[in-house]
Amino acid sequence: MELLDVIHMRAQAFEALKRIAARHGRPLNPDALVRLTHRADKKRRERCIELCEALIDLLAASFSASGAEIRSPLRGRQEVSRIRQIGMYVAHTSLGMAMNEVALGFARDRTTVMHACHTVEDLRDDVEFDALVSLFEKIVNSAFTAWRMAA
Repeated sequence: MELLDVIHMRAQAFEALKRIAARHGRPLNPDALVRLTHRADKKRRERCIELCEALIDLLAASFSASGAEIRSPLRGRQEVSRIRQIGMYVAHTSLGMAMNEVALGFARDRTTVMHACHTVEDLRDDVEFDALVSLFEKIVNSAFTAWRMAA
């Protein structure tokens, strides 16, 4: 698609939005839209971070690990890294967070979250590991039921 086609399509979409806004008696103000979008994005980011912080606290308590080590920007010991990977996996699969949201909450890159999810999924072939992750998923589902309802 050519750049001019994209610009033309966006201009048409903007005109359609203006007509819809006028029909509802609300003028379309692009600056207000940007502020509203930014405010909503900021709240969503804060919520993702808050949710992951609570999940990390639960990880630390469940696996007798240091919350500071789990939050560390460094890779750390393999045991801690594996615990963090389980947390990222559960945040994505059980809590339904997008990988970029999990990445934000765990202060990691999205590709790191993707790797963690693939790793945990592969490790679930081991019966003991699968039982461990399943138990943690049940704990998380129980602990975050009210949180999910408030979303």
